[in-house]
Amino acid sequence: MLRQERFIDYESGTVKRILAAAETVFAEKGFFGARIDDIAALADINKSMLYYHIGNKERIYEVILHRHFKKIADALENALMDCEDPIEGLRAVVDIHAAMFDSEDKTPRTVAHELAGGSRHMTQTILDEYVRIHSFTASIARRGVESGLFRDVDPSRIHIMVTGTLLVMAINAPFRNLLAKRIDQSPATMPSIDDMAEFLMDVILKYLTPNDSTS
Repeated sequence: MLRQERFIDYESGTVKRILAAAETVFAEKGFFGARIDDIAALADINKSMLYYHIGNKERIYEVILHRHFKKIADALENALMDCEDPIEGLRAVVDIHAAMFDSEDKTPRTVAHELAGGSRHMTQTILDEYVRIHSFTASIARRGVESGLFRDVDPSRIHIMVTGTLLVMAINAPFRNLLAKRIDQSPATMPSIDDMAEFLMDVILKYLTPNDSTS
């Protein structure tokens, strides 16, 4: 579990500097390539202060992952609190993931490193936040099936399609620019994460509502 032996003051300027520096280092190097000295140097503090305010490298890494998933889960909970329409609910899931991944250019890279490395640091507390995120997709899919609007499908397939596609879009902008140049296309014409979010909604709804129930 995410250890709770030390209170973390997230409003502290020092803590904000530490987390910002850690996000940069972990995004570039992943957990195993990151060094606590690099984080301390980038945050412009000594290591003892870093340990005092948050903890060791593993603790900082867990905090970053936990805060990332909790932020998405909280945003979904707030947006879907009074939402009864499965289509609008699904749109909120797609749009919130797109917005979060687009605004946090470093943490999605850290998540990608973690997934590629075998998810060794996905503690129970971090997984609990991801389960919250998944539960919103599952609830929306179930409501759509019960109302006769959606065909019956495993919600995990929808969820993985949304989160996986948008995560890749969030981290591969440099590759899209290289690809555009290689095929003699302006980088500006390549799809953005918002373009992909709209495309995902179209594809998913066409599958979920085969009788064109959305019209």
